[in-house]
Amino acid sequence: MSLFRKIEKAVVFKLRNIISPISPSTCTRFMLRYYKRRGMVINGRPNYISAQIWFDGTDYSMIELNEGCTISSNVRILTHDWSPYTIGRGLGMTFEKPFGVFRPVKVGPFAFVGTYSVLMPGVELGRGAVVGAGSVARGKIPPWTIVVGSPAEPVGDSRDYLQRQLERGGRTDLLEQFEQLVGQTREEQAGE
Repeated sequence: MSLFRKIEKAVVFKLRNIISPISPSTCTRFMLRYYKRRGMVINGRPNYISAQIWFDGTDYSMIELNEGCTISSNVRILTHDWSPYTIGRGLGMTFEKPFGVFRPVKVGPFAFVGTYSVLMPGVELGRGAVVGAGSVARGKIPPWTIVVGSPAEPVGDSRDYLQRQLERGGRTDLLEQFEQLVGQTREEQAGE
């Protein structure tokens, strides 16, 4: 990384820390512009990206964020894994240069990543998927799936979760709309 980029990154992250407590939405827009300039793939407008996220800075172009996604605080998004190199050296293998695994990460449209979660290299979150707080997600998470734990395992459907929350909140005014829209998404999903 060039000296200019290092200085730019230090300034941007210092400004992030100043802006975030004042206006989280402004901070999200500010940081998304920076990440996009550095190669991150941003499709549409993410809903909320916490200022307290650690994106693997090795190559931002390996990270894709989509329309309406939310990434909570203290989340780590990884695109590389150097453990094969370390294990190989432990076995006595010699390498001409370090050996690692590099895989892109995709946060799908309207996916939600809970606080203190880790997205491992190669994870793909489908539309409306939810990664519960403190989870370690890997692999392909299907649309509308809730995963929790370490390693994260499916525990439910995010549409069912929304319905329960609408019912508990007494939002009967939204239930008819919900039922119509969720029926469409289930039909689309069955057709895939």
